Amino acid sequence: MVKDCQSKVLPHGFQYYRLVLRVIQWATGSVGKHAVAAVHRHPNMQVVGALVYSDAKAGRDVGEVCGIGPIGVTTTKDPEEIVALDADCVLYMPQGEMNPMGAVDDICLLLASGKNVISTAVTALIYPASMGQQVVDRLSEACVEGETSFHGTGIEPGWAAEVLPLTMSGLFARIDSLLVQELMDYTTYDSAPMLFDIMGFGKRPDEPVPMADASLAGVTFRAPLMLLAEGLGATVDDFVYHRETAVAAESFDITAGRVEAGTVAAQRFGYTAVVDGRPAMTVEHITRLGDEQAPEWPTGRGWKVTVEGEPSMVLESKIATHGEDETDQGCLGTAMHAVHAISPVCSAAPGIRTFLDLPMITGRHVLG
Repeated sequence: MVKDCQSKVLPHGFQYYRLVLRVIQWATGSVGKHAVAAVHRHPNMQVVGALVYSDAKAGRDVGEVCGIGPIGVTTTKDPEEIVALDADCVLYMPQGEMNPMGAVDDICLLLASGKNVISTAVTALIYPASMGQQVVDRLSEACVEGETSFHGTGIEPGWAAEVLPLTMSGLFARIDSLLVQELMDYTTYDSAPMLFDIMGFGKRPDEPVPMADASLAGVTFRAPLMLLAEGLGATVDDFVYHRETAVAAESFDITAGRVEAGTVAAQRFGYTAVVDGRPAMTVEHITRLGDEQAPEWPTGRGWKVTVEGEPSMVLESKIATHGEDETDQGCLGTAMHAVHAISPVCSAAPGIRTFLDLPMITGRHVLG
């Protein structure tokens, strides 16, 4: 894939894109299934391949796997088949937080093969420098080899903690503190590995899980804070992690499994960037398994950005406003943020491209 064959810059900043961008879907879980549907219905995109992880999904039409009916593309469990395909972009969407370096291996292989990559798999890759210079070098070298671009995205982090504050920042003369909060009920979220093994729901409050480890959780939360610091021209002196838990009064079931009495049923966790000696920027998640858990904590459905400064401002973004499943709606938003990034990423110069490097990601064709 050659970048110049995909698009060219016209006068006044307009771009001409290849008539149809060929897209591979890597993983068809809670986010990937929405991405497949979105790419399939997009007038300028085509699904040309799909990688899955289970035998139950392998060898089937990816449209059937994702609930939209046959689209003529057969899934595979073989990464080599995916690498061999001719495509413009790969939407890389497995659950990568348990093995981030394995995800980097996959992504570098895809980039070097001549395919642009957009990933929602590892939060830290929203700002790869948060994973260290070695990761930056590996991604950059793969981009050079394949003449490709890499972009990490999401909804939170990946939109609420990055795009919203950066967009708001043009209104301020001074920011004393910035707080981004995600407020979600994960009762219907169908991912036991994420909820139980990574986040620690259904575990004892003192049980060692990645979300309880400041060094591990920090890898996730440093990324948006470092990106904001660069975008706002600030230098981070230090990071501080915090986590509180609340336990279930009695046992209950959620979509992902069983939560026993006395185990974690709600948690409040986040990371703060210290700038000029003060806690300047915080990204915090307040996550419950039911409204009755930790009712004393802030409540809501969506994301809230609170800025103290000149002027002061609060921006609230609510989701599932008509009673939809909020976690599924969040996965849809995550998928769409990636799908809408395909055209600008494919037309970008080779290299790592964060939100600071790309034009505004807009929802082209969403009105019709």
